[in-house]
Amino acid sequence: MKLNKSDRRSYATMFAPGIAIYACFLLVPIGLLIYYSFLDWNGVSPSYHFAGWDNYKEALHDEAFRRALGVTLFITVVATAAVNGLGILFAVLLNKKSRMTNFYRSVFFFPLLLSTVSIGFIWKSILSYNGLLNNLLESWGLERIEFFGNPDLAVLTLTFLAVWQSTGFIIVIYLAGLQSIPASLYEAVKMDGANRWQQFRHITFPMLAPSFTMSVIFMFTGSMREYDRVAVLTYGGPAGATETIAYQVVKVGFSANRLSYSAGLAVYMLVIVSVLAVSLTIYLRRREERLL
Repeated sequence: MKLNKSDRRSYATMFAPGIAIYACFLLVPIGLLIYYSFLDWNGVSPSYHFAGWDNYKEALHDEAFRRALGVTLFITVVATAAVNGLGILFAVLLNKKSRMTNFYRSVFFFPLLLSTVSIGFIWKSILSYNGLLNNLLESWGLERIEFFGNPDLAVLTLTFLAVWQSTGFIIVIYLAGLQSIPASLYEAVKMDGANRWQQFRHITFPMLAPSFTMSVIFMFTGSMREYDRVAVLTYGGPAGATETIAYQVVKVGFSANRLSYSAGLAVYMLVIVSVLAVSLTIYLRRREERLL
């Protein structure tokens, strides 16, 4: 359908503010990020020169960057899988009507009401070496645990906290999906003698495909940008064992005053997240088409 000049002006007027905001706060910063990644600039000096692909080449041989990429992928994969598994489980349990259902839903959603930084400080007071939990263990005659001092345990602790804080939101998504499933489908399979597991396998889980796609993409993209918990709880330690890509970008850019190099790392992060997120979205959308 062709639009006349008056309609085109109206649409342009309506869309212009949104496009301007999108360009100002997303496209322009991305363009500047790519521009700075090709320079050799510390972010302070008035002079700088063109460095070409040097920052990108250095990143490929940077052991700290490769380690940060591995830590980021570990947290992302484990947290995404765990949160979605727990989200479906608790959503199914909370979908039943009872007097305590609303209370339990509020309990699971409560962690989302606090900021990630606040949650980090609360858990830091609990899990630090001189924190509440270790004092309790010592009073029981047990040894203190280095939740943040042990490299392997520190990564697992960060992953656990990501799962703990995000599960409530994912439960809400799956609850909305469960409530949209027609009751007639369950009545039909019950007449065929299907048990609860068969109902879940053949009705509930396939019908939750749109919710599953949304939840996986939400957790994946959010976990790949993990920064707040690392900055509050471990500062990337011990010995860089918990540094994520986002944390390393900020550390290199503002602590080491290597703004151009950190811009190169950020571009790598942008490309990795974009490629993986788009690929995952395409796969999950096709899965929806097959199931629905």
